[in-house]
Amino acid sequence: MSTHVLRLLSASFVLLAAHATAQETPASPDGVAIGHGPARYRVDMKWAKADPSVAPVINSHALAEGRDGRIYLVTDHPQNDFIVFEKDGRYVRSISKGLGGGHGLEIFEKDGVEYLLHIDCGWHFAAEGWNPKAGQGRVTLLTTAGDVVRKFPTPQELGINEGKFMPCDAAYTPSGTLLIADGYGSNFIYEFTLEGKLIKKWGGPTKDAANLSNAHGISIDATDPRGPLVWVPSRSQSQIKAFTLDGAYVDTIDLPGAFAGQLVFRDDKIYTAVCWSKENGTGKKLNQSGFVLVLDRKTKRVLSAPGGSQPIYTDGKLQPMHQTESVFKHCHDLYVDSVGDIYVGEWNADRRYPWKLSLVK
Repeated sequence: MSTHVLRLLSASFVLLAAHATAQETPASPDGVAIGHGPARYRVDMKWAKADPSVAPVINSHALAEGRDGRIYLVTDHPQNDFIVFEKDGRYVRSISKGLGGGHGLEIFEKDGVEYLLHIDCGWHFAAEGWNPKAGQGRVTLLTTAGDVVRKFPTPQELGINEGKFMPCDAAYTPSGTLLIADGYGSNFIYEFTLEGKLIKKWGGPTKDAANLSNAHGISIDATDPRGPLVWVPSRSQSQIKAFTLDGAYVDTIDLPGAFAGQLVFRDDKIYTAVCWSKENGTGKKLNQSGFVLVLDRKTKRVLSAPGGSQPIYTDGKLQPMHQTESVFKHCHDLYVDSVGDIYVGEWNADRRYPWKLSLVK
């Protein structure tokens, strides 16, 4: 074989190797615009500017904004319960009270005091590895300064449920009580006073349209023309269900192919994070398949699915959705600020901090 031919073959192998490497290493989504129609967003993977040795996370579970304009993140790393960021992503401080199992949070004010609710879902992690252990969850009330006010009793301690209490989220009601969604446990909604007294419970597994299966979040739309409505994901059913404040079933939003969490209401839109989708929307449940949904607040129709397939309605019904871009791994929860930018926290995503999606104007 001639030297010329050998050189040609060698060059070909180099090109093939380079091509294979490019195929195996997907391009970073940082800076890419995703979404549909008027709700398109530019991905900012580097929003969070924190040192993992100082403020480590395992899962970036849920986010909310305090009255100081800072973003609070609840984590399940045993070193810290909350991490506080400036809007530009700069690390401010951690709140570490040894609570563990952080999954949901709620920030609200009462009598001039700003409170921070910590939802321990019962799944506890060690600092290293991935080997969570399931136990009783707990709801803890703190101030945003980090002072513990009280720990709420569990249903088991109250003698009304012998199973594990594994709450996912909570919502502060217009009357000043708390609704706690036991989404990994009984699927009941428990209403407590801020002093820790149980008022009532409702929801749970039923055999009708009100059934809740993996009540993974809870939020309230006080402006709905039908009256204040409590929206609860029935995540295993790919549905979000609406109830009155007393627990009477009202409505369902079908989200075929999407396993979504709690709703966030902002102006004329609704937002939710999808933790999994199905292959082509109809097949098997896929790992690392999250995306985000943006809905019209009035019609409850999906307008955009950043990271997912374009929403299509046929005869008024949303067609199954699925992940189309490898941007997110498991979108667990999100927060939307006053200018429409989205902050997304992920579960089981290699311990990474939240991302920001900046609205393309």
